[in-house]
Amino acid sequence: MSFPASPARDQRASQAPARRQPRTQPLPSDPAELEKVIRGQQNQLASDVDALVDLVSPKNVIARLKADLTKRGRDAVLTPDGQPRTERLAAGGAGVLGVLALAVLRAVRKRRRKHARREIEKAVTRGQKRGGRDATVRRRRDDDD
Repeated sequence: MSFPASPARDQRASQAPARRQPRTQPLPSDPAELEKVIRGQQNQLASDVDALVDLVSPKNVIARLKADLTKRGRDAVLTPDGQPRTERLAAGGAGVLGVLALAVLRAVRKRRRKHARREIEKAVTRGQKRGGRDATVRRRRDDDD
């Protein structure tokens, strides 16, 4: 099963160090030449490790992600020639207004509920102070005992 190529994966693959072909020539017998070949391989290995460290560095990963998200966002709201995509901007604005309307509606309902709860509590406490129904019921129970 193969997956479609993604631009991010293609970009990471292009940034990865190139693989070297295995050595097909025999190693030189001259110690100076052999040392030269070994140093060349060490330098190549060091540059490969440096490239990998640079590739997986958190700072660089975040920078690549930020650049990718910025590009995606720009591509979403701008045409290739730099003109704004009004239908997408209008849809985004409508979404933001919808969320704001819901937030305001929720706040208003919460405030009304809180106000109603206070009124009920006030009515209950007024009824108890005046000897309302609750107080009457309590007095009857006390009299029955």
